Amino acid sequence: MLKETTITEYLIHSLKKVGIEHVFGIPGDYVVKFFSMLENSEIKTVGTCSEQGAAFAADAYSRVNGIGALCVTYCVGGLNTINAVAGAYAEKAPLIVISGAPGVCERDGDYLLHHSIRDLNSQLNIFKEVTIAQCVLDDPQNAPYEIDRVIDACLKHKRPVYIEFPRDMVDAKCPVPLQKNKTICKKNNNDILNEALKEAVEMIKAAKKPIIMGGVEIRRYKLENEFINLLECTGYPYVTTVLGKSIIDESHPQFLGVYMGKVGDPQICNYIEESDCTLMLGSLMTDTNMGTAQLDISKTIYATADQFCIKHHYFKDIDLKDFIVRLAEELKSEQKEVLFKSEIKTKADFVVQPENPIKVTRFFERLNGFIPEDNFVICDVGDSLFGSLALKIPKNSAYLGPAYYTSMGYAIPATLGVLIKKPELRPIVIVGDGAFQMTGHELSCFAFYDLKPIVFVLNNNGYTTQRYLKDGKYNDINNWNYHLFPEIVGNGLGLEVRTEEELEEAFVKAQNNTKSFTIINVHLDKYDKSETLSRLTSIFGKKVI
Repeated sequence: MLKETTITEYLIHSLKKVGIEHVFGIPGDYVVKFFSMLENSEIKTVGTCSEQGAAFAADAYSRVNGIGALCVTYCVGGLNTINAVAGAYAEKAPLIVISGAPGVCERDGDYLLHHSIRDLNSQLNIFKEVTIAQCVLDDPQNAPYEIDRVIDACLKHKRPVYIEFPRDMVDAKCPVPLQKNKTICKKNNNDILNEALKEAVEMIKAAKKPIIMGGVEIRRYKLENEFINLLECTGYPYVTTVLGKSIIDESHPQFLGVYMGKVGDPQICNYIEESDCTLMLGSLMTDTNMGTAQLDISKTIYATADQFCIKHHYFKDIDLKDFIVRLAEELKSEQKEVLFKSEIKTKADFVVQPENPIKVTRFFERLNGFIPEDNFVICDVGDSLFGSLALKIPKNSAYLGPAYYTSMGYAIPATLGVLIKKPELRPIVIVGDGAFQMTGHELSCFAFYDLKPIVFVLNNNGYTTQRYLKDGKYNDINNWNYHLFPEIVGNGLGLEVRTEEELEEAFVKAQNNTKSFTIINVHLDKYDKSETLSRLTSIFGKKVI
């Protein structure tokens, strides 16, 4: 006879087992009892101002922690998270979405239940589009197995999953599954791996200018050490994609920079596209991530968790980690000289021009010397993202930005997610004024949880990226006094900057403010843009009619 527990106890135990210490969300009557039980457990609840903010925060927490969790009420709460959960799916962030729902015993009545849409399966059907696995905990006998199934899928695929929890099942008794020794089933066939390795090694050894490209899956699957070993066994130079920026320390001597096709650094673009062998590891092939990439497939080796091909030859069931480890062993003696290094300006190169108004390019040049080691840089989309690609992320630091899904409003709540996991940090946060107006109210959580990031609002009175795609008054927004937000939330230091001299003063004040968050309102001309944004809009603008 199996030992009994409750569905709630089993779910909380399962969350803890995979390393979740915090759950983000907002309660509602369909889920409030589960919230109470969470609060009485070892898992802490983290409230936010909106459900979308909670989902963005949980997404960022998952990227730092390896997995995250979100809890909301039925439909009015759950559907508010769809955009953020979609971003987590697109960018492979492992996130568990828990939603309350009408009780099983309520579902047979003739009356409409509040928060419902078309029928009681509407929310489940919608979440099927943005999650890799789903379940409804409406059967106590089966609930533990369903919980295990979806959490396993979340960890395996590094994508969100959905758990719907009817409110009358919260106290329902369920059996505890028998503990089985899980045997790790390697998905690759050794003969297939050997054949792939042979072909890859032959191609690489024949190359005169090989290069390695690292993508986001190196971080998602915790393959940083294997990636470094491959670099150091070969001596080959490497780049990252935008989404993979800072997968390992950017001070590594073989690091060239970030590749973004014709949108990115022209030197890096030319080096990659002239390579006779590009080894792409864990990179997602997206337009924003690869940015108008013009790679000759016949000169590439493409390996991800889901796909593996050499030139036009596809292989099935190749494990990414096994391939990287074995490839490093095969290429130990193939070290080649790094022929190119990108030139990134540092603090020593920057000379303040006191009276000059702040320009985007100058802002990021100066910011390079301000970012401390052991920290995070968190960016929103637009020039917050594109301008930041030139930043050299310091030792033991990481970079976070929605570089593929590119949803505005990510950075402020994402900072909350990072700091709930690592409250000792003081991340550098870069957000445009348009993105801030979407989710900037989550600054309230910085005050509530006593968090101390330094937030730069790039204030250009609207959507400058859009202005260069198609200009119009619809790109203008109301100018807020962003530096006055501390007065609204009751904590924090607000600063306003228009010149380079004022920016220097703001850096000093922000650094010295260790008691609260700092928000710096950086005034920019509405048509000022980074070189990366200039290249991007000139290319993508042609597609806008």
